[in-house]
Amino acid sequence: MGVPQTDVDDVKRVARFDHIIGFEDEVGMVHSIAHNFEHFGIKEGTVGLEYTYLTHSMMAMLTHPHAKPEGIVAKDCTHILSELRMVKDDEEVKQIRRGAIVAEKAMEAAIKAVKPGVTESQVAAEAEYAMRQAGAEEFWRSYVSSGPRTNIAHGLPSRRKIKKGDLVMIDLHPVVNGYSADICRTVCAGTPTAEQQAAFDLYLKAQQATIAKVKAGVGMGELEQTLHGILREGGYGNYIFGPPIHGVGIEFEESPLPPGHASFHGEKEPLRSKPT
Repeated sequence: MGVPQTDVDDVKRVARFDHIIGFEDEVGMVHSIAHNFEHFGIKEGTVGLEYTYLTHSMMAMLTHPHAKPEGIVAKDCTHILSELRMVKDDEEVKQIRRGAIVAEKAMEAAIKAVKPGVTESQVAAEAEYAMRQAGAEEFWRSYVSSGPRTNIAHGLPSRRKIKKGDLVMIDLHPVVNGYSADICRTVCAGTPTAEQQAAFDLYLKAQQATIAKVKAGVGMGELEQTLHGILREGGYGNYIFGPPIHGVGIEFEESPLPPGHASFHGEKEPLRSKPT
C-alpha cells in the first residue's frame, strides 16, 4: 500500500497491510504503484479500478506507463467492489453509527440557522462547522436549497436569502473514521401552509412505512415501491423524482442501490436467507 510519507505512521496504526510504503509527491506515487507490481512479480493481467469514484487525473496516474507494466490492462470493477462492500461487518456498522451521530448534531445546527434573511450558504457553513466540531474529519458536498430551488435533488448552497415561508432542504454527509453518514431534512422558515404540511405529513407516512419494511432479505426495489406507492396514492405521483433510497459506507451513496440510481452498475443484492 502506498500513502503520503507524512501519513505512514498513522496508516500503520489502523491499516491491515503487511507492506506500506510512503511517497513524497505525485511522481513518487506513480513509482510506488510500479513498486507493488514489481514486488509481487506481476507483469501481465488485469487491474480493477473503480471508474465511478476516480477523477480523470487519478485515473491517469494509476494507469500511467511508469505505474504499471505494459502487459497490465485496467478495467472497471466498480460493480465488483460495490458488491463486496454491500454487507458491512460490525466495525463498519459502528463507524457508520458514529457518523450518524455527527450528522444529527450538524442537522440541529443547520435547522437552528434557518431564518428569513440568512443565505443558503450560511446555513451550510453552520452545518459544516458543527460536523468538524462533532468529530468529522471531512464531509462530502453539503446541499442546501430553499424556495423554488428545492426542486433540485442535490442543490448546492447559493447566496440566495431564505424568505419567510420558504421550504428549505438540507442534505449533509459527514465522514468519520473513513465512513459516511447521510441525513436529509426539509424544514420551513416560519409556519408551514396547509399544503406544505399535508405534503410533509404524506412523505413522513411513506418514509415510516418504508422503514418498517427494512430487514435482511428485502430488496431495494421493494422498499422504493413502498415509498413511491404511498406518495402516488396520496396524489403526489407527478412530483416524484430520483431514486429515494441508497446505502452508505465509504461513499455517502453506495450499494445497495435501486435500479435507476446514477451509481447503480447492476450490483446483485445478497440472496434472501432461508430458515434453518
